[in-house]
Amino acid sequence: MNAVVNQIAVESDDDVARVRILVADDCGTNRLVMKAMLEHDGYEVFLAENGQQAIELFEQECPDLILMDNHMPVIDGYEATRLIKARSCGDFVPIILLAVLSDQDSLVKAIESGGDDILGKPYNRAILSAKIRSLVRVRELYEVQRKQTVELSTYNEQQRRDQMVAEKIFNNIVRSGTLDLTNLRYIVSPMAVFNGDLLLAAATPAGGLHVMVGDFTGHGLAAALGAMPSSEIFYGMTSKGFSIVDIAHEINKKLRLMLPTGMFLATALVEIESSWQSASVWNAGVPDILIRGQDTGIKNRVPSEHLPLGVVNSGEIDGAITRVELAEGDRIFVYTDGVIESRDIEGELFGQKRLDDTVSDHLDASKVFDEITQRLNCFQGDSAQDDDITLIEIVCDPSAVAGLKVAEEEPKKALPPISWKVGLQLQADSMRTTNPLPLLIQMVMEIQGLYDHRERLYTVLSELYSNALDHGLLGLDSKLKQTPDGFMAYYTQRESRLAELEDQSIDLELEHIPHGTGGKLILRMKDTGPGFDMATKRTTLDDNAGHSGRGIALVTTLCVELNHYGNGNQAEAVYIWE
Repeated sequence: MNAVVNQIAVESDDDVARVRILVADDCGTNRLVMKAMLEHDGYEVFLAENGQQAIELFEQECPDLILMDNHMPVIDGYEATRLIKARSCGDFVPIILLAVLSDQDSLVKAIESGGDDILGKPYNRAILSAKIRSLVRVRELYEVQRKQTVELSTYNEQQRRDQMVAEKIFNNIVRSGTLDLTNLRYIVSPMAVFNGDLLLAAATPAGGLHVMVGDFTGHGLAAALGAMPSSEIFYGMTSKGFSIVDIAHEINKKLRLMLPTGMFLATALVEIESSWQSASVWNAGVPDILIRGQDTGIKNRVPSEHLPLGVVNSGEIDGAITRVELAEGDRIFVYTDGVIESRDIEGELFGQKRLDDTVSDHLDASKVFDEITQRLNCFQGDSAQDDDITLIEIVCDPSAVAGLKVAEEEPKKALPPISWKVGLQLQADSMRTTNPLPLLIQMVMEIQGLYDHRERLYTVLSELYSNALDHGLLGLDSKLKQTPDGFMAYYTQRESRLAELEDQSIDLELEHIPHGTGGKLILRMKDTGPGFDMATKRTTLDDNAGHSGRGIALVTTLCVELNHYGNGNQAEAVYIWE
């Protein structure tokens, strides 16, 4: 026996790394020979006399490789192999079964039990060494792969959590507003987790609605980064009463600073006035906005007339808007190019004509939106989506927004009433370029904190200012707006007369006095126009449900007093709050 061990010792291999090997064999001589040979080759060896001991030593010592005799008492090598593989908990522990190669049944059992290799009896040391080294390399590769898999899994899980947090923050910022109104229906189908399209809606202080549809260059997170500052500007400026053109200027200024060259925001801004009888549209790079009548097809369309935001400096933005007359039941469709550029399985585009036909063909206007989505889905079929898709339908239904309030970041209470007075004079140049109402309303909010009264105060100021400018200085006749042609003529005259206005002014003054448990806010408006007889202008809201003549009646309803002085060009409204 010693001679055999000494003979093995002559053939030393110092290059083999220290690997732990379990030898399970019921033959003591075989165990000793194996132990001597393996230890000489640099391996650490553990010995088991039967399958049960092999299992116990596996659990205690965690060997890197096992040499398992197939025929042993208590538990044979096949069953021990199955149990060890089952208990390895994902680790790869190679098992070489020691069997007589001429025994076909033993070979089949060795494979079925989960053995990784077979060594025939009697043993050939060179073959055994080669098999061990080969399986040790496989195990090392497996461990590297498993480690990388764990690291990748951990990384993916962290990415998933970060993505969930980012998506939550993104949605909270971008998807707030009034998109849950019953007269708004929309689809938003991003190509990636983060949407390069933008869909926003918010109530205005005057009781109207702002809607913004945008399409950033590209897709995914990079395209969505500009959505957060854009939405913040949209909601903040809308709540303060700024116009859609003012909002466009501010978003453009922000995007010019943050977006790299080549990225921009194609956008459409829609401002619907409080009576829902007209809308102002500013289209900068999105497809034609479609207006469908209740009982007719497409009655109007507003194509893109401006450059997308983020392309030019704010001073170069064209502030011209398109005004559209609306009737109850009309539907406005705003969408990104992902709708008309959707492709079928053969690469054909859905196209503008298909969309126009869908909007026009259906006799029941209430089913047009569903028809669009159905035709779009059927057209796309199983083809891969290659762009973000956004579509919104705005139904002209004033009852849907009745009582809708401007969204505030957090509830705010009125401040203790104090005495104060502010004044402002607008000359002709400033009237052409500035809307003073958001500034005045914000001053009232900051000084007195009347956030619960923002919409009513904005309405009062808006009507008084409109009356002073449009009628007092520009001499416009509201009755023009009673017909579609007159409606457009009214705003055409307004633009031309405002451009020609010279040497005229409007003085605005707000005075606050403590009153009871609240205060009295006195709003004064004086223009330098010729004036008019207010006795002939007084109506009630019930007297007029059309496009004009409601302003003075509305102010009278909201205020405790409305008086006119001079030749009718001085108005004073008294608003009481508790």
